[in-house]
Amino acid sequence: MTDRQRIPHPELILRSLPEGAYVVLRDYDDPSRPALAARLASICKARRLFFSVGADAVLATRVGAALHLPSRMLHGRTLPFGLAVSASCHNIEDIEAAAAIGVPIIFLSPVFATSSHPRANFLGQEKFLKLAAQSPLPVLALGGVDERNAALLKGPRVAGIGAIGAFLAR
Repeated sequence: MTDRQRIPHPELILRSLPEGAYVVLRDYDDPSRPALAARLASICKARRLFFSVGADAVLATRVGAALHLPSRMLHGRTLPFGLAVSASCHNIEDIEAAAAIGVPIIFLSPVFATSSHPRANFLGQEKFLKLAAQSPLPVLALGGVDERNAALLKGPRVAGIGAIGAFLAR
């Protein structure tokens, strides 16, 4: 997940990710978002990374990316034709809405306290694992996940992790 406040040059991280990693362009209010999307899409294509643009099907189509839906965009909609899709979910209602419209994989967050959303209530390990086990979809853990706590998140339907802060120097 990109976060221009904390990681102003995501290109540097993309160049170190393993082949097949999934990159989501968030930064919804970035005025240079179209240019950034084109740059990141090019890097992802060259490195065989899966690239997704958050909340903008037109931009995703323009740069040849998948679409990532924030939870606010899940309820009462249909999926854009022809785009691969992921979604952010925060509770069982979001998970059910994502499944109902055919989203194939979700990010469930925030698992732990995170500086991306400092005032958000986080799920914690137990609730995360319970929701993941109830999910009909594969789940990626996001929010405060790093090298110290990622191993705590193994369970049914947990397909992997997402990170922002884990890429920051400590």
